[in-house]
Amino acid sequence: MTRPSAVVGHRMQIALLGSAWFVFVLAVYCPDLGRGFVKDDFTWIRAAKNALAQPSRILVPSEPGFYRPLITTSFLLDYRIHRWRPRGYGWTNLGLYVACTFAVAALASAIGLPITAAIIAAFLWAVNPHGINMGVLWLSGRTSLCLTLFSIGAAWAFAQHKFVWGAVFIGCALGSKEEAVALPFVLLVWHWLLEDRRRVSVTALLCAVLPLAVYGVLRARTAAFTLTTAPSFYRLTADPALLLRNIGEYLDRSTTLVAFATLLVAGITQTRCTADATTKRVALLASSWWVGMLAITIWLPVRSSLYAVGPSVGSALLGAALIDRLRSCTTVTRRVLVEPVLAALVVAAIPIYQMRDAPWVEGARVSQRTLTKVREDSPHLPHAGMIVLTDQEGETVSNFRNAFGDLSTEALQTVFDRKWDVVILDDPDAAPQNVIAHYRLQSGRIVELNRGM
Repeated sequence: MTRPSAVVGHRMQIALLGSAWFVFVLAVYCPDLGRGFVKDDFTWIRAAKNALAQPSRILVPSEPGFYRPLITTSFLLDYRIHRWRPRGYGWTNLGLYVACTFAVAALASAIGLPITAAIIAAFLWAVNPHGINMGVLWLSGRTSLCLTLFSIGAAWAFAQHKFVWGAVFIGCALGSKEEAVALPFVLLVWHWLLEDRRRVSVTALLCAVLPLAVYGVLRARTAAFTLTTAPSFYRLTADPALLLRNIGEYLDRSTTLVAFATLLVAGITQTRCTADATTKRVALLASSWWVGMLAITIWLPVRSSLYAVGPSVGSALLGAALIDRLRSCTTVTRRVLVEPVLAALVVAAIPIYQMRDAPWVEGARVSQRTLTKVREDSPHLPHAGMIVLTDQEGETVSNFRNAFGDLSTEALQTVFDRKWDVVILDDPDAAPQNVIAHYRLQSGRIVELNRGM
């Protein structure tokens, strides 16, 4: 029977980590949510607008690209409600992030970790400085948040023997991002491990494989990217040097914070203890999760911190299990220091997180200022023509390229429904003569240089 003092202690520990996380979210994410649309955001909104006119395009899009119907649906819903007000889209991303955090705790509890360890797992995942910030602050980053949320949901369902729900969550994960094609196999490994390596039930096998088969049939009817039609930087490679670099990069991005927290707790507890059965089981589950969630992206030439969002769940689960084991082997006096130290360090590091987020926030701000300026001028601009955007010389963060990438034409055409061609230049003197508008970024402000027609 749990003593009342222990229950109070658990509640205080949970409240302390929860309060620190709440302050962290308020300070790091809430001020900069939905500052503007950046790069791929315009592509998703264009797909959402097309789906509004023809709903069948959600499941069977006619244009080449990624096959992510759930993401298209999320942007469609946001567009119907918020139109071109990006703040609302940002709140959707924050909601997904919060849901993922609670889901990590639920999954940790489902695989046998005590409630305090489950909260630590959620805390470690939620404050990871790699990838999570992109997922929250970049509107298109919701792809990784959706993938992570539904993958966790599927793992929770399989751990609870709710295989039909697991199949539903697998389908949602597949509709969020391509990395989910490895998820059914990860879950079958989990099921085998959680069944003490005795068997894999037929129901679990069918519920894992069937969503993948349906996904494959639907995807085959579209013009979605394949291994041969995807852009070169999205095609799988077997270059050993690149694979080794990817493994190192994603180890860093998904495990460094967890490793630091675990070593810190080891220093606080000053104890040595062997792993128990729960810790060993969680280590196997976490390792298979990490490998499976990187099974595709590890082979891609392009790297992104977003690819670490899903795998870092496995790292957080393992870190929480190790920390809980260390806490159980030490004295009460040292044990009660763990949560206050973790909470204090995260709160103290808030300025560092804010500085790391600056590039994404500034790109969104530049985008929003550009759209506002063009909207003011749009009544006087022709329906077709060229618009020139000139970046400030030497500026590497606050610039048009950071805001629009290679999608400046698509961005303005999507927003204004005009046949405009948009080019981004570094030298204002290199602009063609016959342009309908020419804007320059100067100290964060959008300045109109001239109008040629």
